Amino acid sequence: GYFTEINPSYTIFHKDNNTFSNIWTEYNSDFREFYKNYEKDMKEFGDKKGFITKKSENNNLINISAIPWTSFTGFNLNLPKEVIIAELASGKYIPFSYTVKEYFDYYLYHYMMEEVGIRYNTYQTYKNSLYNYLLPGLGERTKLQDIHSSDLQKVINDIPYNGSKSSCMKITKMVFAFAVQNNYIVHDPSLLAIELLKKGMPKKRKRNIPPYTIEQLGHMLLTCKEYYYDMYMPLLLSLTIGTRISETIGIKYTDVDFSSKTIYIFRQLGRDINASGNDPLVTQPLETKTPNGVRAIPIADWISDEIIMKRAWYTKQKKKIPNFYDYEYICCHCDGRPFNRQDFQDDFKSLLIMCGLPSIHWHDLRHFYATKLKNNQINMKAISEYMGHHSADFTDNVYIHSEDTVYDCTILNKIWNEIRPDSIKDNNTVIINPFTDQYYNDLLNR
Repeated sequence: GYFTEINPSYTIFHKDNNTFSNIWTEYNSDFREFYKNYEKDMKEFGDKKGFITKKSENNNLINISAIPWTSFTGFNLNLPKEVIIAELASGKYIPFSYTVKEYFDYYLYHYMMEEVGIRYNTYQTYKNSLYNYLLPGLGERTKLQDIHSSDLQKVINDIPYNGSKSSCMKITKMVFAFAVQNNYIVHDPSLLAIELLKKGMPKKRKRNIPPYTIEQLGHMLLTCKEYYYDMYMPLLLSLTIGTRISETIGIKYTDVDFSSKTIYIFRQLGRDINASGNDPLVTQPLETKTPNGVRAIPIADWISDEIIMKRAWYTKQKKKIPNFYDYEYICCHCDGRPFNRQDFQDDFKSLLIMCGLPSIHWHDLRHFYATKLKNNQINMKAISEYMGHHSADFTDNVYIHSEDTVYDCTILNKIWNEIRPDSIKDNNTVIINPFTDQYYNDLLNR
């Protein structure tokens, strides 16, 4: 087959930042109509930044190009007409010839950041793989279509760390799949490279951490309440409502319905990739990880009481601390500043050692939460909704540890009452009330 018409694709130069973009205009044999189409495209896409600002679902484009800041009156492709027709007919005609750096810049800074809207941590992972490993190995000026699977295999194989190598493999696969999908290259060199690299990688074992027992969880919370009070509320909430740490630190007092004993998750806290840098707080409120992340989670009565007590502490702090950051976050520093998701890493490790517990990640608390609920006869659909997952099967397959003991309780109050810190019987432990005036003074003087 062949195209009866070919649409011109051309370069637009942006004087404000000295970059250029590519758009195309639908051909019309009537020049006046064609010019109207051109003016319409210029009005809609002329000021938009990025390599490809007007996408085409068809391949019937001919590249009319020159150095964007140089005027020209003609264009010569220097290819036989038969070759162009054959490539157009087979869908293999590539109208652009990007260097690796040009393509990586477009993929990360335009597509991933502006269109997909990736988070800051994801951005850092992509940036590390693309610019610290792939780009130096492949060469900035190398043409994208000149890359072979052997080139990718060598570059990735030279990465010294298996974790970085694994991330780079995943990102490479997505980057080149996108290039093929958008007709920037004909063949995907990453397919063979990734398959060969997988054979040399150690098999990744699925983390299947047995949940702590009820007694261990209670002892952990009691110890945390005594020795790591700042971490107590984040730990309690993460364990008993199954939220991600970024969601836990983003819960506000206004998100709690004390009459129905329900916490509503509307946000997470993290670093905003588009922040101007003028805000005094690095941690910013962000949308939840997925639309399913907006959810309602029931809580036990005593956890509601703990939040009320924490609110009393918050009110007292607000009166005592000059320039208090009144953002209403339940989990916050003494001056109201929100926590960062990394703030508890060292203290959490120390707490586990102090309690003599097996080492886990904070995120494993979500697995504990899901397992406890399932083994206490809470149905998987409800658990999946509480955790903000898209399907019950995903929750069951990834988060449930099936060998845990089944406890004879069917409601949340009963489940979580058993780990309540002040219910732990230990003759060697003195349970303190952290809301005395002396304790406030101790906190302020830390």
